[in-house]
Amino acid sequence: MDLSKKVFGANVDKNIREYFQKLQQGTFEIQPGTPIGVSYDTNTYLGDRTSYARMWVAVNVSEVNRNSETKKYERVERGKDFIYSINENLNVSYSELDSTQINNLTSTQKLQLENNPYLKPTAGITSINSKSEGAVGALRRTTVNFTVHNKHDFDNIFLPFFLKPGATVFVDFGWSDKALNLYNPKKFIENTNLAMENFYQEVYKDDGVIGKGFKTTLSGQVTKYDINVDEKGSFNCTLEFVSSNYALLDKTISDDNNLKFLFDNAIEELLMGYFLNFSNINVDFEATIAESSNRLSNEERKTLVRDFFDNNTKKLTVGKIDETSRLSGIFYQQISIGENDEDRLDDKESLYISYGLFEDKFLNQFVSYWITTDDDGNEVERLKSDKPFSNSFSSQNSWARFDLDLNTLQTTKFQDSDEKLSFLYPDQWNNTYNKLKPNGWDKTSTDKANRRIPLRELFISVPTIAEAFRKSQNVNDALEFIFNKIYEDSGNIINIKMIANNDAQSSITFQDVNVEADKFDNNNESILEFDITSGNTIVINSDLKFETPKAGLSSMIAIGNLSKPSFFDEEELFKFNFLNAVQGKQGETKYQVKHLPDYGEPPSNYKALTLDMKKVIGETTQGPPKPNNSTSKDYELYLEERQKIIKSTEENENTEDIKQKNINDEKELLTETDDGRQIFYAKTNRDMSMLAAKINNFIKTDDNSISPVLPVTLSLKIYGNNFLGIGDFFTVNFLPKHYQERVYFQIVGIDHSIGTSMWETTYTTVMRLKSTEKYKSLGDKKDDELIPEIRLHPLYQERLSEEIQKTLSVKENGASKYTIKDIKPIYNKTTTSKFDRPSAISDDDMPTINWSRFDFIWNPDNKTEEIKKLDRGTYSVDKCIISVKRPSILDRGTLAYYLAVTKLILSDELIDWKKTSFGAISKDKSEINVNTAKENSVYVIPRTTPSGDLNMIYKQLILELVDTYVDSTFETDIFLDEFQKKIDVYLDLQKLNFSDSIKTTNLFANTNDFMFFDTIVWDVSTKNPFYIKNDKSNGTPFTLFRASGHKDLDVLPDIAIPKALVKQIDIEEKIWREYCGLKEGLKVFFETFEER
Repeated sequence: MDLSKKVFGANVDKNIREYFQKLQQGTFEIQPGTPIGVSYDTNTYLGDRTSYARMWVAVNVSEVNRNSETKKYERVERGKDFIYSINENLNVSYSELDSTQINNLTSTQKLQLENNPYLKPTAGITSINSKSEGAVGALRRTTVNFTVHNKHDFDNIFLPFFLKPGATVFVDFGWSDKALNLYNPKKFIENTNLAMENFYQEVYKDDGVIGKGFKTTLSGQVTKYDINVDEKGSFNCTLEFVSSNYALLDKTISDDNNLKFLFDNAIEELLMGYFLNFSNINVDFEATIAESSNRLSNEERKTLVRDFFDNNTKKLTVGKIDETSRLSGIFYQQISIGENDEDRLDDKESLYISYGLFEDKFLNQFVSYWITTDDDGNEVERLKSDKPFSNSFSSQNSWARFDLDLNTLQTTKFQDSDEKLSFLYPDQWNNTYNKLKPNGWDKTSTDKANRRIPLRELFISVPTIAEAFRKSQNVNDALEFIFNKIYEDSGNIINIKMIANNDAQSSITFQDVNVEADKFDNNNESILEFDITSGNTIVINSDLKFETPKAGLSSMIAIGNLSKPSFFDEEELFKFNFLNAVQGKQGETKYQVKHLPDYGEPPSNYKALTLDMKKVIGETTQGPPKPNNSTSKDYELYLEERQKIIKSTEENENTEDIKQKNINDEKELLTETDDGRQIFYAKTNRDMSMLAAKINNFIKTDDNSISPVLPVTLSLKIYGNNFLGIGDFFTVNFLPKHYQERVYFQIVGIDHSIGTSMWETTYTTVMRLKSTEKYKSLGDKKDDELIPEIRLHPLYQERLSEEIQKTLSVKENGASKYTIKDIKPIYNKTTTSKFDRPSAISDDDMPTINWSRFDFIWNPDNKTEEIKKLDRGTYSVDKCIISVKRPSILDRGTLAYYLAVTKLILSDELIDWKKTSFGAISKDKSEINVNTAKENSVYVIPRTTPSGDLNMIYKQLILELVDTYVDSTFETDIFLDEFQKKIDVYLDLQKLNFSDSIKTTNLFANTNDFMFFDTIVWDVSTKNPFYIKNDKSNGTPFTLFRASGHKDLDVLPDIAIPKALVKQIDIEEKIWREYCGLKEGLKVFFETFEER
């Protein structure tokens, strides 16, 4: 059936399922043009039908003359079209055609036996075997065995037209039935269109007629053949052809065809030329590339292009693809601008290209190089990507998996150890370079809800593409390298495989097999089930196999003997472990089964090498009875030289390198919590998002999580048909009932075998666990899920505590390194529009914000000896201070975010102020002294003084910082220019629901007057009411909300609140909505004065 009309992995059509049931009962009858889904009441024995097969070729023969001037051969006329076929049954066997019979034929029909003095029979097909190839059957290889009895036919028909490498052949086969009409090839070539463009659309169209499932057409190019002559003088021929899309993938990457040079040397410069043209800058780029290739090295060229994009790109949020990049299809990830400590992350910068642009401009221009011409021989420009029946790459209807955790990861700030990704998601794809949206496409928000993104919208790293073509021998290997890299970088979540667009298999597309289709319209919808045990079965043979994990026997023994379920980083062990979900019956008591002898349990502590060194070096009893002085001196020399090397290495490494090297040195860490949940350790913030993505996709039970592939395959040989395609799924009735309820088999390969009387179809499938049944590897109820816990690696905790410390006081609080401990990650998430953003609103108007939430303990008594050594003027262990980082200017976005967090912090929405005895203090200086700051106080900047006058601190720290767009000076401190007056009026009208629980004695004249938040001083001494002391931990529990992803957030990136005071609200969504609304509201003021 036409795969382009259906969604990969969707449930088999209800009418097809019903028809298979009729087939298995032997109660069906085909009527001409019968639509799928009607009832069949006539009993028909399947054995009444026999298979048929036909093979044909079409050729155009024209006279050519050599041009005396150009020395080239040119066609004299269009020529004549001929069709040669075998098993056509248009002529009379065993007879020699006379001239009258031949002359009555049309010009396109060329029959056998025109010279048959010995009255030999026509040639005939004896068997056909067709096998799908590739991970999910993208390619097809077909072998046809046939016998030619007439030597004249062999010499003049079969040898020149069939047994010719590169010849295009067509094979039709199916079941013989009066209701099944076979098309006539003649009608497809009796016109001037030699491309036969209508052939594939007509033959492979899915018109809902049931007869389509009982016949198949294959086509492709001959790759090899074999001939032998038997004792009767007949020619026994074997012809092998492959699907046309083979030509796209087996193309060699070499210097001879310039593919290696193109993708490894010139792709960056070509993209720069395309970008200049997109920007309406006309340059002679062919001359530029030619000169570069002759005079510059590969690295010099890449550096120059990188510098161009580096200079042309503004520093945006990491991994945030801006509007211009979405429209052009080219994005440069800018990390630093050469003037801060992020310069060391320059190696994380990279050029990305949307897959749609890569397919259109490179794959379909340089790999699929076919040129389309009109009747006059002129080249016709057309986009091949929307031609699924052409010999091209056509991914219009392909999807990749969209994951919110991966999206958060790509916009999270880099650490030195983080690797740049080989792919990036845009935040929306309503209006982009790609105009070929999938059939039935709606909008970005709909796709995100379904956890998918059109493949043509996915951005791919250009260095990854260059590396793939540099290291690969052919195009197939290069494309697999690219998608395997994406698979690896996405934590196995994005799993893109090559598939065919349709049964013609002339083009190639790519599909993420982890994109979960809407398998069931309702919960009661059934799965196609094959009956393999009753007498009515149409299944000829079945073969169920278990595949041994690559990790080996020791791992299988360990998993099989585990006393409780566990999860593994290794993909093969992960699959094997999920077999636990299909072992026991629903509701039955769970048992642990151990095979004897018992080898024990894996260690509960985690090390890089699970090794007790004392057992290696501490239990030796052999050796000299007295110390050997020579050996002792040698060891001292070893220690001395070793220390020199370490010292030399440390001198050449920066602090971050040393920290990262330390973090990779595994310590002995717990592997499970007290309640039996497995512990995963994150080494960076990006790593935390990756672990969350793996848990949410592979471990959590969810309708749209990923269905794990289990290490079980099923091969099913059935009555020949063409109803099912790659990606379809079914179950079989011989499985235990609890298996049937929890698993299904998805088709990854389809083979056909046709003999003289039988057509057999074989489905190769993989077993997948339903995404809604994963929890059964742990228990009978969804509540039994033991979701692993993500913890921070101890050395990452130390580094993170130092980062937090920098934001929790006015000056760097050296004591925080020792007072902040037990940091526990809660989540990483992003806030962005849940609806599709109007085109009039830019990315900067509604930016995406990354949020991280942590819990930690502040313990003033922790490591007191180290604290005593610190300078008393730089810290206070009894105070946790959250203060605004005063910017040099307050632009529209920074002011909007400042307003948003002010409204939230000073209201009762986020902090339960009723549980405190806080008082508000009007800020009177530009800085707050960490030692004199008053505990349990919130410092604010009121707009007015108690007497009603304009507050000069407000004017200094707010109004003067926004006055960057008008050139004016103040004659006195009380005068405001026009711009400041308008901003002041706007701020005066802002509504602030100031908490009644915060004391405001003599703070301002009007209780409705607006004020800005500046600083909170939390009492974290052992006497504060939220201090806890128990066996596990001492100190004050805090919750930290960390915002990142845009420069506007730098004014207050961290908000730390005692956990007991945090109200349960969606703070991230609340701040984002308020911030975006205020930013839009301020737009009219700022843009008006920017234009002056």
